[in-house]
Formats: sequence, structure tokens, C-alpha cells
Amino acid sequence: MSASKEQEPASSASPPAQATASQEHAAGPKAIIAAATNPGNSKAPPQPTAAATASQDTGLLETAVSSANSPESKHETDPHKTAERDRELVEEFEYLLEKSQQLFSGLSDLPEIGSKYWQPHFQRTFEVYTKLWKFQNQHRLLLEKPEHYGLKRWEVGEIASKIGQLYYRYYLRTSETNYLQEAFVFYDAIRERNYFKGEQEVRNSALMIKKLRYYARFIVVCLQMNNTLMMLQLLEEVKSLIDVYSTTFNPVDKMEWSLVVKEMALFMQAVCSPVPVDEGGLTLPVSYRLVPRRRARMDRDVSRFRLQEAVVVGNRPTQIKFSELTLDMYHVLQMLEREPSVHTASVATTPATEAMSANTEPPPITATTTTDSSVFGEGAKSPEISESASSAIMAQEKPANLEGNNAGSNPDTAKSDIVVSEPKEKPRDKAEGSNERDMDRAVRRPNPHKYVLYQPSVSQIQVYLANAFREVGEQGCVLLYLSSDGQYANATDETSKTIAAQNGYIGGVSTMRRATSEANQDRGVEQLIHTLHPADLVPFTRKALFLIVESECSMAYRNIPNLFNQPLLCLLSPTTYPVQTNTGNIYTFFLHSPIVAFCVIAQITTMSAGKWTQLHRMFDEFEDAVWDVLLAQVSDAGVRKFMSDDFLRQILIRHVLCCVVLELHVEFTRAEHLPQSSPDHFQEAIKVPSLKLKARDIIEFCAVTDIFRANDSSPPEPQQHPADVISTAL
Repeated sequence: MSASKEQEPASSASPPAQATASQEHAAGPKAIIAAATNPGNSKAPPQPTAAATASQDTGLLETAVSSANSPESKHETDPHKTAERDRELVEEFEYLLEKSQQLFSGLSDLPEIGSKYWQPHFQRTFEVYTKLWKFQNQHRLLLEKPEHYGLKRWEVGEIASKIGQLYYRYYLRTSETNYLQEAFVFYDAIRERNYFKGEQEVRNSALMIKKLRYYARFIVVCLQMNNTLMMLQLLEEVKSLIDVYSTTFNPVDKMEWSLVVKEMALFMQAVCSPVPVDEGGLTLPVSYRLVPRRRARMDRDVSRFRLQEAVVVGNRPTQIKFSELTLDMYHVLQMLEREPSVHTASVATTPATEAMSANTEPPPITATTTTDSSVFGEGAKSPEISESASSAIMAQEKPANLEGNNAGSNPDTAKSDIVVSEPKEKPRDKAEGSNERDMDRAVRRPNPHKYVLYQPSVSQIQVYLANAFREVGEQGCVLLYLSSDGQYANATDETSKTIAAQNGYIGGVSTMRRATSEANQDRGVEQLIHTLHPADLVPFTRKALFLIVESECSMAYRNIPNLFNQPLLCLLSPTTYPVQTNTGNIYTFFLHSPIVAFCVIAQITTMSAGKWTQLHRMFDEFEDAVWDVLLAQVSDAGVRKFMSDDFLRQILIRHVLCCVVLELHVEFTRAEHLPQSSPDHFQEAIKVPSLKLKARDIIEFCAVTDIFRANDSSPPEPQQHPADVISTAL
């Protein structure tokens, strides 16, 4: 299928393809990685129009008809007609290629908030790349001929790389991990088929830069998917490639690329090193994303909340980071996504890899794909693309859709014409189901949409937070995570300090500040200006707000007044840690993965696979016991609403688990060493003897009794903080 220029006129305002390529060439490695790891994103999956849904181009992964039926393979008696037809096909390909480059270049200029502004552009970009990929598949033999276009292998790889980037950018906008999986499939297929490998890469610096960018983006995707083995392989390959790039061309940006690789290696080491290894030195398996579990049901009269929006803020310049993603931010992002169910396909390949096949290509690779599209969210709308799960199922269940006499006989030429309709949202089951049905519904719920902000200003935090609240419904809530250095108000002018404290501006987490030109400005006043104070968050308590603060000034956010009688809960990290690690802050690590965080503070580095499996089971039982205690002892209506959401329930369970474990540690002896909550609805739950018994069973099982206290000494009492003035000042 091809599109005519009459149907898709080129916009005169768009830059030409050559200008787009030169702009991309000018971008440095830091900019490439920043664009991949900093999702300036917004919500709402695309909802194609009726015309787009009825379009013949039903998906990016809809493969072409067998090349035996392509126009160029048919016998033409008139050579003039044949030459004219070939010229028109080449012009059509050039038009689609230029149009796709224009649209892709425009993705960077889209606003980060407001789906109605960016959604149509993404929809149009997907449609054009659908036509472009299918068109080059249909006419590959013609386009590869030097007398027509001279399509190179690396140019096909660049198109595939753009499709992978498109999927990944859409994942950043929607937080749906199925698009992350599709990006991985395309990137992995490019590597397996060596699209960017050839003799000319040692003589062409532009091609080497394209390959380096591809590796950098692929590593980011593998990092998000926790694919450790692939990350290590890619890191070794990109190191070798940078050495070749430096020695061959001696470029000016060789040091910058070397720094990027060092940053990658350091970040991967910080992510992988906390996990214990077995006797053979292999990293033990661990799941970081949300996994549905069978737990006791809540009361039927409690209205169910859903975490719809999350704003993740990181401002720790000294913490290990990868581009604009610190360890704390990475841990929280993993915590706010569901673990997809995957298996290794052994019979059929994914439509993504089938779509990459052509007459001259090697057989399609076997990839790891999802087999149940429901794991990515019930009723989630997708652009004009086909998802690997639903497409693979349809390809197996509907062989009649295969076109061509020889379809299926040759793995290189077999093309499945798959038509994937828009996923329909299933009607909600009104009857109370079993735990298995509850788990199934939990898996089908979408992930919360996330804004990820690295070193933002106060105004930026407020803008994104306001947009998040605009998108939240009556039964939805917003999570705000703050990981930053902090400070209390310290104005030299006592009058200014007193007025600020009386109005609730007592200090909090620091934000990015601009250099001031006023040398005589009070530094204390300047700190007040560039601090996110508890009073700054009061206007956002008009809707349900779940706040997590990881800072040495976390206690400044105690007792934020609930003026609007909406659910409000603040989880506050310890203000000091007696145990220092290079793997991120301990409290956030416990919320991210309690079993790995326990191994960090207990200094456990090796464990047999069988013992690790048993330890997993003990932590699962520990979390189940915490949940039973919370159900029995927490009576606050607002907190119970938070407990009805899968993600917030897990966070609350792990908060209590963290408090129980840290209270038993010999180093955590003071009140500022322990997390707290405001309002404090969990103090009684933390003191329950059965939970301490569960913790001691784990301690004895791991044989680390020397690091934890043997007696049941009562925890230190919380101390008064300047934050207490807020409740009376406002």
C-alpha cells in the first residue's frame, strides 16, 4: 500500500529531510541520552478517529504482501511503462521518507502536558511510519538497485531505529509497558540483523554516530526492562565501538562519549550490585515491578481509589545518576509499574520481527514477547500499530489472513496481513469475584501516568502538579515523590524568618535555582525562594494527595493541614541514615524492593538459589501479615481509600515493613533514623508482636542476628520539628 502526494501534501513549514538529518548529527551524546531518559510526558493514550480506524493501514507491524505479488515482480511488456512505474515508486518512497523525518523531528517540540496537543502528532507519525515501513518491504528489491534509489542496509536500520524510538517515546507519554516491550523488539532485531554493521562504518563517521546513538538508546530500554545480561553485552560492544570511533576519526566528542559510557557502567553497577549472587557468581532473580498477589479483601463499603497520576522529583546532584535519572527516581519508576507476564515464543515470532523481514533478510528471530495483551491495561487505546501480544495471537488463530501463494512456506517471504481492531474495554463485573478474579482485574488496570522531573524549579513542580490534578477524576489520586537535599528556613533577618514560619514557609526540599545578580541579597531569603515548602502543597490538597518525601528535611512536611477534608497522607523518610550506601536512599529502596534493601543493611552478598527462593517466600508472608494488621487496625476512611489501590497498598505495606525491620537494626537507634507518617495511623501496627516475630524469623534464617537487636526494646519517640507550627499557623 502506498500513499499519494495528493493525499499527503508535504507541509511547506516543515524542514527538509536533509536539515533534519543534520540537526540530529549535531546533537551530542548527552542530549541523546537525556532525551531517552527524561520523559517530559503527558497522559491519555491515543484515540484514533473513525477515519483513522477504518484506514487500510491497520498498524505499524502490519506486514507486506509476499514479494512475489509485488508490482515490480510482474512482467511488463512495455519498458517505458516499467520505467515510469519504477520512477513513481521511488518518488513515493522519497516522499514518505521525508514526511516521516519531518514528523519525527516535530516530536521534540510537542508540549509535555495536555494530551490533546501531542496526541494528534503522534497519531500522524505512527500512520506515516506504518506506510513507510510497509512500502520499503514491498519494494525493497527495486529500491536497493543503484540505478533507482540505492537503498543501503543501514538506512533500513535507521528507519527501524526510528520506529523503536517512537515506541519508547510513546511509552514515556503513556507509562504503558507494552510499548516499552515493542521498542525492545525492534532494537533487538536491529542488533541481531546487524543493520548498522558493514565495511563502510569504519570510513563513515556519521554512520558510526548513528550506531553509537542506537546503542545508547537500546541500553536505556534494557535498563527500564531490568535486562541485566543484555545491558552488560551492549556495554561491552559500545566500549569497543567507541574505541574504533576514537582511533579512526579522532573526533572532538570522543571524551563525551567515554564519559557517557562510564556513567552507564556506574549506574548499572549501582543497580545490580545490591542483589546477592549465587555460588556461581550469577545475580539472583528479583522482581521490582508490582506483582499481583492474593490478599484479604477490603470492606465492600470502601470506595475504590485509583492512583492515576504521579509526579516524581529528583534533585540530588551527588547521587549516582544516568543522564537525568537518579537511583531514587529509577527505583520509584519501577515501583509504579506492573510486572508484565512474558514468555519466550518458541513457534511463532512477533509481528514486530516479522515486519522487519524482507526477501533478502535472514529468517525472523525468536523474541521474548507478551502472550496476554490484558497485562498491559484493560481498554488501553493504541495508535495505528499492532501490539505484539494481540497480533501474535491473531497470526496464529487466523491463518486465512496470510496472503500470497507461498505464504508460510518460506520464513523470509511469509508476510502476515494482520488487522488489529481497537481494544475494547470489557464491561465491569458487578458480582463479587474470587481472589483469582480480583488478581485478573488488578493485572488489567493500567499503570499510573508519570511526570519525571530532574532538578526542576518550584514553578515547574507546581505546573506539572497542577496538570496532574486536572487529569484526576473523583475516585483518583495523585502521588508526589520528592527526593532532594533539604533545608529549614534560615533567614538572617529574624523578622523575615518569623513571618515565613508563621505562614508555613519553614523549609523543605531544595529546587534548582538560578544564579542571582544581586550580591547583597540575603542568602537565607534566597533559600526560602528556591525551596518547596509544605505550604506550597496546601492548594493541591483539594483532591486526594499521597506524598512521599526522601530528604533530610522530610519532617518539615509533618502536619500539613487538611483544609479540604480530602484524603491526605505523607510518608516521611528518616532525616539521617546511620548506614551509608551507594545504591540510593534506604527508605526508598525498601519501598522499591524490601528483600534487596534488607540484604543491603544486613550486608548479605551471596546466597544459594534455593535459599533465595525461600527468602522470597518469607518476605511475601511478611507483607501478607502486614496487610492483615493494617486491615484490622487502620480505621481512617481516607487511608483505607488509599489502601484500595494496588500501588498505594504495596507502598503502605512496605512502609510498615521498613519501620519494623529498621527498629530492630543495631545502628538505627534514634528517632531521626526511622521513617514516619503524617497523620500517623501506623504506629500501633508497627508495634504488633506478630510482625516483629516475622522479621526475627527472616533475621535468623539469614544468620545475621549480630546486626539486629535481640530484645524488644521500644522504639524511640518522635521528636518535635518546626513543621508542627504549620497546623496552627494556617
